[in-house]
Order: sequence, then structure tokens, then C-alpha cells
Amino acid sequence: MKTTLLYIAMMLALVVSSCSKILDTTPQDFVSPVNYYNTESELQSALAGVYDRLGDNRVYSQGMSCYMVFSDEFFMKNQTSGMNANIVDASTLELNRHWETLYTGIERANMLLENIDKAVKVTAEKRNEIKGQALFLRAYYYFLLTDEFGGVPLKLQSSKSPEEPPLPATPVKDLYERIVTDMKQAEGLVKSVSDYGYNTRITKTTVQGILARVYLTMAGAPLNDVAKYADARTYAEKVMLSGLHSLNPDFKQIYINHVQELFDTRESLWEVEFKGVNQGEIQEGGMIGSYNGITCGNIEIGYGYDYVHATAKLYNAYANGDQRRDWTVAPYRYVTSGQTAVRTNWPADQIYDRSNGKWRREYELLLPRNQNYTGTNWPLLRYADVLLMFAEADNYTNNGPSLNAYKAINMVRRRGYGKDVLVPDVTADAAANLSQQDFLDLIRNERLRELAFEGIRKHDLVRWGIYPSVMQTQAREYQANMPTALKDAAIAQAQRVTDRAVLFPIPNSELAVNPNIKQNTGW
Repeated sequence: MKTTLLYIAMMLALVVSSCSKILDTTPQDFVSPVNYYNTESELQSALAGVYDRLGDNRVYSQGMSCYMVFSDEFFMKNQTSGMNANIVDASTLELNRHWETLYTGIERANMLLENIDKAVKVTAEKRNEIKGQALFLRAYYYFLLTDEFGGVPLKLQSSKSPEEPPLPATPVKDLYERIVTDMKQAEGLVKSVSDYGYNTRITKTTVQGILARVYLTMAGAPLNDVAKYADARTYAEKVMLSGLHSLNPDFKQIYINHVQELFDTRESLWEVEFKGVNQGEIQEGGMIGSYNGITCGNIEIGYGYDYVHATAKLYNAYANGDQRRDWTVAPYRYVTSGQTAVRTNWPADQIYDRSNGKWRREYELLLPRNQNYTGTNWPLLRYADVLLMFAEADNYTNNGPSLNAYKAINMVRRRGYGKDVLVPDVTADAAANLSQQDFLDLIRNERLRELAFEGIRKHDLVRWGIYPSVMQTQAREYQANMPTALKDAAIAQAQRVTDRAVLFPIPNSELAVNPNIKQNTGW
């Protein structure tokens, strides 16, 4: 690992501020770790530093909501340079910062875990609660790194000196084994979401739901350990049987809640919390809704950069009556002239000009609005995702969908059509008696419809082993059907997804200081 960077990060971990629901605090003065981690306040502040990396621009504030997760659901309008155009190599700044940000989160977690028992006046119950969250977050950061880069250095101790020798890459299989070990330990330590009333802390069902995702990933490419489908089913079912979660009956309200900073712990198991518009001392705003929102040139309405645009594949995936379509893919934009902007509907046949419509800035409550920054939260895990993961894992383990798999997917579909999720509906329900492959195809399309623009589609395509082929098909579709003014940039973005793009290159910032790690194939 890049030890100099981590040694610096070890110091910075103690001066970070937190999101409001993680910890209401102010930035700490510089202190040595020797003199820290003694009180509950200091432990909570250190934990906030671990959480803090989730909200970095190169993680969920911006990068992992668009230009780091290119897929068949969106393209970046007329972007021809840099990572916005899917142009990536080992020197790409955003990629280097992304790697460093995740390892900074890991370093902060390591420091907290090593020092947590110094706080002898803090109850064992409280220390365990904090320990569980730190263990999970460290594992989650490694999950992201492994998913994106393959074998990476597994660093489980904090840096004590910049002279420490760099670590080699750990094999992917071993990384996942450690991720699972830490998450399972965390499951027994963290609290229930009912103990908080908000969903920006790690809770028991959060751990279980992400473990289902991890196991599904292990069952797919590159490990293809199909025995893990049974584990994925088990952990998704734990969430379903908890009684703590259910589908919000109104699909659009999920995202209005994100924009208005309202917590719906039934639907949304885990969110990255953003707060405010980065105008005060504590800057916790994100760029959800501005960088990846509805096109608008007016700040008072809610500025939206004209970047993230829906594909025809996504738009056409919704059948008539599916209410998710016109919320997910915005049917209008704001035409700006001078200081005024007029909401204008798109013609019915004009699809590729439409933006991501999930996080609509017109619903923001905090005024005045900022051009770039919003308090809109980012969903990391929703109950609908848990239901779809269960259905997918059940379909595999039973050599075809059981009644429970049908129930899970039909609940998601019924909600999409505005129906009662527990009442059979001929319009919304999936066709009966599907084969295992046909049900898998249904799940793949349902995940596209339900989770569009939430940063999960690329991950799904990779674990299904179809990412390059799907994106090459997209390039051909763009060539055949996209308007001339848009197609060149979009085609190039999709064509850059070849076999090597399943993994990112190891960043130069790591290669320059670590002779024990090799570059990924093709880079």
C-alpha cells in the first residue's frame, strides 16, 4: 500500500467532521493518536471519519453515481474527454483519488479498531456498536476495491511509519473471504435500525443485505462460486423476515425523501447522508441531482448539468402502465433563457435527450439553492434490491423460481405499477411457469427498471459476466438509432468497454511506490 499517503491519512483521520446523523460535532484540533480514542465522543468522531469517505466526490457524491459506473442505462451527453467520456488509464486523476479515498477510509477504520479498547470508561456495549460499524465499513471499502480493481493489498493494520514496506495484492478469493468474515462479525455487534430511526448508520439488516450482495457477487464472475447463491438467499431472507422493512407504496416518494433529507427506514436500509450546500464551516453537501439530474440552467429552480442521459434501452424497458418510467427518465427539461427557465415536455419520440429524473431539485427544501451542492442522500441499499436479490438467488438454488421468488419480484413490479404489493395483479405480475433462464432474464430487466441510475447496473453486468458484450451491443444500437448530434460521443463511450474494462487499472499513485503489485491485464 502507499504507506506515505496512509501515514498522512492516519493524522487526518482525527480532524474530520461528520454527517449530522453519524455525529453532531465540529472539527477536532490536531491531536496524536496516542492521546485520542479515550472517550465516547472521540470514538464517535473517529467513526465519523470512517463514514466520511463514502461522501467524497470520487466515491458516491459524483464518481460512483455516473462516470465510474458506465452501463447500458445511461451515456454522458457529448462528453469526449476525460473520465466523463469513459477514457481511463492508470494516470486518470479521478481514479487515483478514488483508490486513495477508499484506502483512507480503511486506514481510519484500522486506527479506530486498534485503539477502541483504550476507552475503558465507555461501556462494552457502546464500544461493540462502534467496532461493528468500523469493521463493516472497512470490509465494504474492500468490497468496492475488489469489485473494481480485482486483487488489491489487504491492509488490516494502520501505518505506523512511512517507511513500512508496501504490500502485494491479495488474491480476489482471499479478499472476499476476509470481507465476509468482517461483515459477519459486524452483524453480531451493530444495532437494529429501530434503535436509530434513520438509515445512515450501519445496522443489522444493512449488514445482512450487503452480505447478500457480496455473496451474489462471489457466485458470479470472476469467482463463479455458485455455492454462494444459497448464502445470498439466506441473507436476503434474513432482511425479509426481520419485519423492519417494506416497500414504500409510492415509488417517486423514495427519491423525494432523498432530496428533502427525510428518512424512510422501511424502504431504504442504508444511505450516504449529505447535508447542506457547502457554505458553512462543516461541508457535507453532495452533487446528487446537480451533476446527474434534470437539465436546467437556473439555480433558483435547481441547476442540473446536462450530463447523464437515459438510453432508449432503459426507457423502452418499461411497459405501458409502469409508473417508474416517467419518474426515472425525466419527461421534461427546463429551457433556460437569461434569468428564466420554463419547464418543457419532451416530444414523445425524443428519448435520448432525456435526463435522469430520480432526484428532482425542485423538491429541495433548503433555500437558496446552490449550483453544485445539495443535501440529497444517496441510496446504497433499498428493500426492493433485497427482494430482487432474493428472487435471483432463489431461482438458482431451486433450479427455477419458487413461489417465494415470484412473490418477491411481483411485489417490486406491483409497486412499479402503483398497485397493492400483496394483491395479485394481471397487469403487473410476472408470467407464470418461467424457466430458470427466463426468470433470470426477467430479473436482469427488473433490476434495470427498478435500480436505474443508482450505481448498481455496471456491478450487475460484471458479475453476470456480460459487461463488455452488453456495452458493445449498446454501441451498435447508438449507431443505428441515436440522433446524429449525440451519437459519436456515446458510441465511443460504449466501445471503450472491452474485456480489460471489467477491472479498472491499478492507479499510478500506487504503482509508483509499490513494486510488489502488478498492473491489471490490458492496461
